[in-house]
Amino acid sequence: MENIMKKLDYQPANLSDYELESPLSTMTDFFDNNDLHHIREKAWQLYKGWVNNSVDFAEGEDNADMLYFYTQLVEFINAAFIYTEKRKLEL
Repeated sequence: MENIMKKLDYQPANLSDYELESPLSTMTDFFDNNDLHHIREKAWQLYKGWVNNSVDFAEGEDNADMLYFYTQLVEFINAAFIYTEKRKLEL
């Protein structure tokens, strides 16, 4: 685990010890909270907003939803990395 944490530069600070040991739980939560169609659409909106510097979700509840999605997406990416690295070590 130390080697994996070194690759992460001793991040992600937002994952609990349990989530670091069992990253599949974080990945499962991500898909429990976001259906695949909405994941694709939100990722597209984030990309479009970044490239075009124009967003349709700049205010209110949509903004809060997008920020929460982004936070979960980063956690998912971190968990997927940890999971993948652990699987490599098992093989």
